[in-house]
This record gives sequence, structure tokens and C-alpha cells, in this order.
Amino acid sequence: MTTLGDYGEIFMGNPKNLKRAGYDDKGGNIAYDPEFECTGGSSNPNDKQCPFETKESDVMGLATTGWDGRLLHLNMPSFRDPLCPRTLKYLFTKAKRPNDIRVRVLQQNMGDDVDCLETYCDMMAQLREETGGGDTSKGGPAGEDCPHRDQIFVHAINAKDAAGPTYARGLIGQDMHAAYVKNEISPQDFCMSTDSHMDFEPQWDEKMVNMWDQTKNEYAVLSTYVASIEQLGVNLNGVHEVPHLCMVTFTSQVRTTATKCARNLAKPKLTNAVWGAGLSFSKCHAELKVPVDPHTPGIFDGEEFNRAARFFTYGYDVYTPNRTSFMTITDLNTTRKQLHGVMGNLVRKTYKIHTTD
Repeated sequence: MTTLGDYGEIFMGNPKNLKRAGYDDKGGNIAYDPEFECTGGSSNPNDKQCPFETKESDVMGLATTGWDGRLLHLNMPSFRDPLCPRTLKYLFTKAKRPNDIRVRVLQQNMGDDVDCLETYCDMMAQLREETGGGDTSKGGPAGEDCPHRDQIFVHAINAKDAAGPTYARGLIGQDMHAAYVKNEISPQDFCMSTDSHMDFEPQWDEKMVNMWDQTKNEYAVLSTYVASIEQLGVNLNGVHEVPHLCMVTFTSQVRTTATKCARNLAKPKLTNAVWGAGLSFSKCHAELKVPVDPHTPGIFDGEEFNRAARFFTYGYDVYTPNRTSFMTITDLNTTRKQLHGVMGNLVRKTYKIHTTD
């Protein structure tokens, strides 16, 4: 399968569905033109305004590309998630530079739930036993207690005190600010937020940094909805098809509702104003300047639009990644239905919602 243009293409919608909905747009696929992001289609040179390019004066004495001298901070809220320990295992064992990763987990558990950190340590011990030990990919050196334990920070609260995704991410944001005050986070470090039930391709950390560098934009934020486990490492449809966030719906709030797709993108595509909580990757100054709004307990619809609007008004540009198979949701040995059942039971017990089950 081929794609339009030299830089990839974007799917604008099914022509039949668009016509049925009353739109004149013909839909289908159009060629992606990176120059359009600077000109808006104008041929007047005075109209050209490209995204802010990273300069030496921005990077505090570090290189303008790559991540030498930088850390990667991964933020991960976890709500009674039995897959959290496996996510820690995969993100460390599949990273190229595991020693430069710092993880913050907002663990919302009840007494008999799986502890994310301790179970991760058990899994790494089992991996060392199976492989004989070695580097992180083999569970760490033989005799080591728990590799990278001191790089994992767990903020634990009782699940009964949980108040939705923005509340959880907001607590992590407060923890990040406290770490910044203690000089444990630099604005020039990289920050990523994602979910606690994930898998990763080998060397996912370096792939993320290299892809961010392709934007050539100090204020770039890579974001999309990640794919299912079946697509991990797969060149989807032979054209590197990726989810492209561009659809919202109106409920009581503005909700990011679905994706279309892009194919064979040569670099991340500027999107703006549509951001997905499942994957967000940027320099840490974005997380420090535009933290998740902690004053929205119980909000699900509206979470993502809130963040997108605030990123935009602070001068940040949201991009669709041109590759997403390096990280994906995984159900591993627990189906999504089972996981959702765990959450549903908690909601019934905590908020005493009437049900006829």
C-alpha cells in the first residue's frame, strides 16, 4: 500500500459518513504537508510563522538534541491495577537507559490489592532466577535486592479517597513540583505520562526522545491514544498507520471522542488543542508550567480538553507521533473486562450506587 505525498497522509473521514452528516468535505486521505504548519496555506512570506525551534539558549548548557545529561520522568496513576507491577518491569527491562529513568506512581489501592513496587521486585527476582542475572533486561545482577527500586517513587492513597483521573494526575503534579524544588527534576529533563497497564518496545525510551527531536520544537508535546497489545511492534497495514487525535464531542464538557489515522508520517504532525491522557511526552518544563488541573474531582469528560487548552494558551504545541507501536495498552493475563470489573465493584462499594446486578 502506498501513501500520498513525500511526508505521509492523513485520513479525513469516510466520504459516505461525511456526506450523510451534511458536510461538503469529500473526506478520504490527503497528503501531509509539513510546510502548511508554518504558512497555513498562504504564499505570502510575511505569513510564515513556524513553531518555536529549540535554540542553544534554551537548553541550560545541554545539547539541543538527544538526552545526554537529562533524565526521563514517567508519571503513572494506578487505580487498583494488577498490571502496574508488570508495567514497571517492562518499562525498565526494555529501556536502553534504565538508569536514567525515574517513575512516579500514584497508587490508589485497598488492603488486599497488588502492591505495584513490591510485586515488581518479586517479578525481577523471578526474572533473575530464570536468566541467571545480568543487566536490567535479565532482572539485574545476581544477588541484587531489587534493581531500580530507588528510582521508583510511590505516592499511596486509599482507593476510597480516589476522586477521578485529574485528581490522581494532579497529585503527581504536586509531587513533581516538590521534586523540582529539591533540584531532582530539571526543566530540560523529559517527562512522560501514561497509564499503569502498558507494554513497550525495546529501546522505547530512546525512540521517544528521537521522535520528540524530530519536531524541532522546544514546546512540543507528543500525544495520542495508544494502540492495543496486538499492534506492539507491528507496522500497521504496512504503512505505519498511527492514531491521529482530531475528534471531539460535547457532553457536559468537551470530550476527546475518537481518532482518525495518519500513515507513513515522516515526522510528528502538528495537531494542537487535542491531547490524550494515555500518552503525553515533552520536556519537563511543560509539566511544571502546565500541571494537570487538581481542582476537578470526579471529572472524566473534559479532562483532556482542559489540558489541551491550557497547553495551547501557554504556547505549547501538541503533535501526533509518527510512530506509536513502541508503547501500547496490554491486557497481559488480565482482560480489560476483569480490570473494569474490579473498578466497577469499587465504585459500587465506595459510592453505594444502586444496581440491579
